[in-house]
Amino acid sequence: MPRALTIVERRVSDAERAEYLAALSPRKQRAAAVPAHFWVFEHADERGRFVEFTEADGDEQIASLHEPDVSPPIWREVQGG
Repeated sequence: MPRALTIVERRVSDAERAEYLAALSPRKQRAAAVPAHFWVFEHADERGRFVEFTEADGDEQIASLHEPDVSPPIWREVQGG
């Protein structure tokens, strides 16, 4: 089965920033247990604008890592060339 990826963009206010950042480590640990990869990037010019990438072996693993009210589109790996 091809690898699967989700991309979620979040905007976090300054008031919520510390709580959001503190929650990233447990989310990364939860992803590692699946196993999956979880990366978060912040926009260079827009503080509080984040993009979260979750990548795993398949759709089920990806779905298990998102909150019930968040169901981002799933991207599947393709091999070109």
